Amino acid sequence: MRGLRKESVFLAESGMSLRDLLGAKPDPEFELSLPKGWERHEASPESQALIEKRLSRQLMRVGSVDSMQAFGVLRNMLRQSMDEMRKQNVIGYFAPSGADLSTPFPVPASIIATIRSAPSAEGMDGYIKRLIVDEGAVALGKNRALLRVERENVRGVGEEQVVFSSTLYVTPVPGTRRRRALELLAGYGRPTDIPRDDEQIQFVHAFFDLMVASLRWKNVSERQALNHGEKTT
Repeated sequence: MRGLRKESVFLAESGMSLRDLLGAKPDPEFELSLPKGWERHEASPESQALIEKRLSRQLMRVGSVDSMQAFGVLRNMLRQSMDEMRKQNVIGYFAPSGADLSTPFPVPASIIATIRSAPSAEGMDGYIKRLIVDEGAVALGKNRALLRVERENVRGVGEEQVVFSSTLYVTPVPGTRRRRALELLAGYGRPTDIPRDDEQIQFVHAFFDLMVASLRWKNVSERQALNHGEKTT
């Protein structure tokens, strides 16, 4: 048990996965079409420091006591989120963190990318079936290889109640024989007095769908892409 704990610590600190150590074929890279101001980040200390610097710069322009307090809260939330992402082996996340935010977003939002593994294709098929039967997952548009399911729950944040909304998108990783899937978790929070059918909230969900629908696999053969209903670059 002590040896296993040491190996787990090594993997977490090195950023390597067990697949890397075993010399397994790496998964193909993917990309999304992002609006101006949205960027892809790694769950690394360097990315964390960059985002904190940009947050500080933006809020310092406001120059109020409230803005400085907001920076402290957002910085703590960012650090907690980064710690969790590193523990969960997140392979990347997307957020409106750039200097040019030409598309103003009505709520703080992000998309987190992870890889789900299964010992067999049957095991992954069972997971997909549960999403469809138990949670009502449906295909995103005409792409039957990309599933979409929404989840919402209310949590207390300080003295306030906040609706935490997430949309999970799942698609097979090409070349893995349905044993690995890319999961994109798009999430945001909103006050409980703003309903799901609010015009701005509908915009958020449509925005997520458009970004995820642009998913492209890099260095993947056309045959693999056709089998998965995806685009290539």
